[in-house]
Amino acid sequence: MGRTLHNINIRRGFTLLELLIVISIIAILMGLSMSVMFGLTEQAEVEATVVTVRKVDGVLQQRIEAFQRALKGNRLEAAMSIVRAKLAQRQIFGVREEVLEVLARKRAFRYEFPQRMVERYVEEHPPDGNGNPTPAPQVTGMADSVYLAIAAPYARQQLESEGVASPSASAVAQRAALNWTRHDPATESAELLYFALTATASYGVGAVDSDRFTTREVVDSDEDGLPEFVDAWGNPLRYYRWPTRLIDSDPPVPFQPDLSDKNDVTDRRLIAGLERETANLLFRGLSPPPLSMPNGATPRDLLLIDPDDPVGRLYSEMERLNGANGQPLLAAEFNEANYHTPETYHTPLVVSAGPDGDLGLLEPVVTDPSTNTFGNLASIPDMNNDTLFDANDHLLVRDQLVDNITNRNRRAGGRR
Repeated sequence: MGRTLHNINIRRGFTLLELLIVISIIAILMGLSMSVMFGLTEQAEVEATVVTVRKVDGVLQQRIEAFQRALKGNRLEAAMSIVRAKLAQRQIFGVREEVLEVLARKRAFRYEFPQRMVERYVEEHPPDGNGNPTPAPQVTGMADSVYLAIAAPYARQQLESEGVASPSASAVAQRAALNWTRHDPATESAELLYFALTATASYGVGAVDSDRFTTREVVDSDEDGLPEFVDAWGNPLRYYRWPTRLIDSDPPVPFQPDLSDKNDVTDRRLIAGLERETANLLFRGLSPPPLSMPNGATPRDLLLIDPDDPVGRLYSEMERLNGANGQPLLAAEFNEANYHTPETYHTPLVVSAGPDGDLGLLEPVVTDPSTNTFGNLASIPDMNNDTLFDANDHLLVRDQLVDNITNRNRRAGGRR
């Protein structure tokens, strides 16, 4: 009996093989759990970003529609008068009235929906004969409208939180200038989009209540005193007002059509298949390439039509006023640096770089105007460093674009 009890009480330990099997099973289960959890987290971040982008786009479209309704009558005449004066400064005269109207609408749109600070800054502080801004801005490089609406209240709040009871105007300006030294150009378009949607009231249209957006959707990530829209990964959204270089990555430069020049290629442009495929990653439902008609003629590609000027009045004026034989040069004003690629489809594009953080486009703010690569027009990067945006560039950048979330692609339920 004692022997039997003794035998029963003997406990055999796990073998090394059994321990390894158990550890392996636990590791596999943990790995699967982490994968599921990570996948769920990433999906939640994607969905949160989609919500933010849709929300921003909804407000943006409302503001654009209000702008289009309001810019008529006396307001339109005033905008056209400004354009006449600007053209006269460039010695450009004789532009037809219907073309002046198109330019006036574009110029007003650029001011109301700025993508780069310089666009609003130059309008509010035009340079004098010596190149100095007039009047002098509150903060160098910042438009006064942005300063008064956002930067100054933020700086005043900072000073008050530090114990300054009634900060003086000069103290507020100094603090705002200090904040501005931290400015990251990558945040600028998202900052100005936030400003345009929540801090401006023009053409009789009131600003949108900033409370519509949460503290996770609006962050001052570079601490420059100007909050910006961000995605769920904390990265600033990018805003391209006229993303024409995404549609046509390699148009003639400079774009200066001349009917008298048989070698001029501006009338023989086409959107290559790879360009259309790349753009389709960010735009939903772009028009397909035109098909040849029974008589052999090919209809006009819809992606080579300016939606602001569908009959091409501005383009024909560029052909007429091309600087030849003493004529003025309209391209000195209407060019890609000031506006966008002529005769090209465009609509405002709001972009999140997605989970990988790779934007796949040049930044919307050009940091060096002397080497302008038209990042302001959503140009794709030159992946081969050969100064030509060719097929290989489109193929290499496609992987960076596939996870992007925009207000116009299928992922965010966008529509044209």
